[in-house]
Amino acid sequence: MYDVALAFGDSITQHGYEYENSGWLTHFSARYARRMDILNRGFSGYNTTRAKQVAPLVFPIRKDALKKSTFAKRIESIKAMALGRRVLKKSKWPSRDGTFPTFNPKVQLCILFFGANDSANSRDGRHTPLNEYSENLRYLVNMLHDPESQHYSPDTRILIITPPAVGDKMTEEYFKDRGWKYNPHKNTVTKKYAEAAVAVARDLKLPFVDTWTAVERRVQGSRKRKLMLSSTEVATETTTTESNAEQSVKRAGLTNTDEYDGYDEYLVDGLHLNSKGNELLFKLVSEAINRNWPELRP
Repeated sequence: MYDVALAFGDSITQHGYEYENSGWLTHFSARYARRMDILNRGFSGYNTTRAKQVAPLVFPIRKDALKKSTFAKRIESIKAMALGRRVLKKSKWPSRDGTFPTFNPKVQLCILFFGANDSANSRDGRHTPLNEYSENLRYLVNMLHDPESQHYSPDTRILIITPPAVGDKMTEEYFKDRGWKYNPHKNTVTKKYAEAAVAVARDLKLPFVDTWTAVERRVQGSRKRKLMLSSTEVATETTTTESNAEQSVKRAGLTNTDEYDGYDEYLVDGLHLNSKGNELLFKLVSEAINRNWPELRP
C-alpha cells in the first residue's frame, strides 16, 4: 500500500468521489496515482461532535499504544462489522459494503473538512455551538499532534478546510420542496463557522483553505461584472430574442444565474459543490499543498 492522504469530513467530502460531478477527491486520486492513496472518510450528516466519536476508528493507532489483547479484540470487532454484525456499542463505525477501518497506514496528509452541518440552525440535530465547534477541531488536531495521544503522528501534515458559502435561496427551495418548515442553513451563520475554522488553524499554526471566502468572492465578483455589462449595453432585442446585455454576459463567460444570486455557479443545492465548485476546491487545496508542502505537490 502507498502512503496515504486522508480526507475526513462530512457529505462534501463523501461526495468528493463522485466522478460524474467532478468530485474534488477524484482529481487528487488521479494526480497521486502510484504515489499516494486517497482515503475518503466523508460521512454525510456528520458534524465535529460525531466526528470525534468515530475519529478513533478513522485515525491510525500508534503501534506502541496497542496492547496485543486490545488489538486482537478490535480486529475481531472490525471483521464482525464487515460482515454486518454491530458489536461496537459506543462508537459505531458507519460501514457499508463491507468497508472497515485499517490500522497503521502512513498518513502523509490529513484534511479536516467540517462545518457545513455544525453551522445548521440550532433546531437542527446537526447543529454544534460555535465555541464547541472550535474546540472539536482542536481536539481532532490534537489526536494526531499530541504526544500523549494513541493516534500521535507528528509527521502527518494537517490541512483545515472551512465550509463553503451557502446559497440561501437554493437551500430555502431545497428544504421547502422536502417538507421542511424552516431553512436550516444560512450563509451569514456559515460565515461565522468558516471564520472560526480559520482562527483555529492560525492559532495552531496550520495551513487552511478558506472555501467560504473563495466562493463568496467569486459569486459577488461575477454579479458585479454582470451588472456592469448590463448597464453599458442598450437593451434592444436581437433576432434571437436576447438582449445585448445578455449576449455580453455570455461573451464574458458568465452564467446568468440571477435566480439564485449566482451561487448556483458553484453549488448544486445551495450547500454541496457542483462540478465547478469541486474544481475550485481542488485548485485551492492543490495551491495550499504546493505552498506549504512542495514535496507533496499533486
